[in-house]
Amino acid sequence: MNLDTKKIALIALGIVFAIGSVWIHYEVKAKIVPAAGLSGGGIIERSGSIELNDEVPDFSATTFDGLNIQLSEFQDREVVVLDFWATWCQPCIRGMPDLQALHDDFDDQGVEVLAVNVGETVETIREFLEPSGYSFPVVIDTNEKISGSYGVFGIPRLLIIDKSGRLRHIEVGYPIAPRELERRNERLRTLLQELTEESESNSSEET
Repeated sequence: MNLDTKKIALIALGIVFAIGSVWIHYEVKAKIVPAAGLSGGGIIERSGSIELNDEVPDFSATTFDGLNIQLSEFQDREVVVLDFWATWCQPCIRGMPDLQALHDDFDDQGVEVLAVNVGETVETIREFLEPSGYSFPVVIDTNEKISGSYGVFGIPRLLIIDKSGRLRHIEVGYPIAPRELERRNERLRTLLQELTEESESNSSEET
């Protein structure tokens, strides 16, 4: 093996070692990150992520207002929207007005909107929420137990759960382009309308 070949081999080994070191660090140290797809950035999916039509995990938690809730208690509602977010996540913050609009427009149709704050303290959440005027319930997930059970690494992450407790829609990220945002909001509203009608139809057949 000549000198140039040895140099190339050593460089290649160095690159492999560096990549391996980064991967090990990534596996051990990975945290919640801004989601990719619609809004740019990077996303990491946990291997335990739930998939469409899976039955979602139940959870107990406290809301920002101090109420103790359990997801299964909302079975009297037609649909539950779970939105995982944090105050440092700019795509999450941009999506808050749309989340409020869903709450305002669909609450009387049996849609429950829950915004699950991931990994932050009550004080941090308070500093953001109090001047905002948002009225949907905010669930505290400081220890990331809820987001962990749902396999959430990238945020914002929006899930839609039907009355039977099954996952019907997963959305990661938030659109930047106005037209794409408009189409996204139309799709969400259409889906919520379809699911509420489906739930009402099933209830009528059971009675």
